[in-house]
Amino acid sequence: MTGDQSRKLKIGDRVHWKNDVGDAGTVTNNAWSGVVIKWDNRGPQTIMHNDMVDVSLGG
Repeated sequence: MTGDQSRKLKIGDRVHWKNDVGDAGTVTNNAWSGVVIKWDNRGPQTIMHNDMVDVSLGG
């Protein structure tokens, strides 16, 4: 996703890494600089908005 799309994410949104439904997580914070994603299979990760190219909105 783009940086602009990332800025519109809401807490609780489900996302995937590189469109892999087996590699999913939940947005737990959205700040001015980036988002925090709690991945289902690992710990939380902070990603800057403009670095979200490998993340896609999931269901």
